Formats: sequence, C-alpha cells, structure tokens
Amino acid sequence: MFEGIFNAMKTLVVAILVYVSIGITLSMVMLDQFGIERNYLFIGLGALVITGLVAFRGALLIAMILVLSLAINMPEEFLQQFYLDRDILIVAVILMVIFPLIYKEFAGKK
Repeated sequence: MFEGIFNAMKTLVVAILVYVSIGITLSMVMLDQFGIERNYLFIGLGALVITGLVAFRGALLIAMILVLSLAINMPEEFLQQFYLDRDILIVAVILMVIFPLIYKEFAGKK
C-alpha cells in the first residue's frame, strides 16, 4: 500500500526538481535564442514541456542535463576559458531530450 504512495511521491519530487532546475533555465535560454520576449507564461509553458519530456527518464540523463543547464547559465567569460560555446551546449541539451523519443519511435519499432 505504502509502496504505491512512495513511488507517486518520488515521481512528483523528481518532476518538481526538474521543473525548477532544468525546465525554467532552458525555457528562458531558448526564448532568448529565438528572440521571443521573456514572459512568465511562456517561461512556465516551456518549463512544463521540458519537464514532461525529461522527468520520466533515467537519473543519469537528468543529472547530465542538469549539469549542462548549469553550464549554460555561466557567464560568457567562464565558458570561453574552457573553449565552450553556449549555443553548442543548448544544442547538446536539446538532443539529449529529443533523441530518446526519436530513437524509440523509429528504431524501437520493428
């Protein structure tokens, strides 16, 4: 009985952490990249979509996306010290989110 409640709470906590840490960060960066005005509604909707795509993945993938999203928010001078480009980091995160879905859709079916 308590195992089902525990699993539901664990899923809820992971979804909230992903929403707060990854979803909001990436949605703000993507809005800036596309030249769309930063509006709280757009930021919230983007974070919700990203959370829906990431929350039910493995812990390693979520951790890697979290680290990359933290790197995306670093100042430009810090990134240049390590020869990193913010746009490449954004593309890497997008691919990490989208690739499992595409792979499952096309290669998973036989």
